[in-house]
Amino acid sequence: VIPPVEEFPYAIRLVSEVLSSNGSTSQASICGSTLSLMDAGVPIKSPVAGISCGLITEGDRWMTMVDIQGLEDFFGDMDFKVGGTHKGITAIQMDLKIDGLTPEIIKDAFAKTHKARDYILDEIMLKAIPEPRPTVNKYDPRCSTTRYPLTR
Repeated sequence: VIPPVEEFPYAIRLVSEVLSSNGSTSQASICGSTLSLMDAGVPIKSPVAGISCGLITEGDRWMTMVDIQGLEDFFGDMDFKVGGTHKGITAIQMDLKIDGLTPEIIKDAFAKTHKARDYILDEIMLKAIPEPRPTVNKYDPRCSTTRYPLTR
C-alpha cells in the first residue's frame, strides 16, 4: 500500500506508543498508522485496518469473536490478528493455545475479520479522513542531491 519511491521520494518512519490497553495494541497501531500516513499526505494505495479475532472452545463447541479484550485473550484459545484493506489481507498473526483449528473455524475467523475490517474502514477511519491529503505539509523535511563534476 506504500507508494513506490518514484511517486513518493520520502523516508517514512512510524512510531506507535500505546499508553494503556485492554485489547490488541498491534491492530490499533495499524489503524492509527494508516490515519497518520493519510493525514501526512502519503498517497497510500488503500487504507489498512486491523482487527483481532478470538476463539473459545468447550468440547466440540466453539465460538469466534472479534475485537477481543484482554480477558478474552488470556482465557481464550486463539488470538488471530488480521490487517488488510477492503480488497485483501496485508498481515496475519496468530497465537494458539490448542492443538489445531478446523477449516470451519479458520473460514469463520477470516469471514468475521473481513466484515469487521470493512466496518472499521467505512464507519470509523474513512469518516475521519476520507483520502490522503493532496500534498505533504510545506514544513515537512526535504532532502536534495547536488552533483558536482568529478573534474573539479
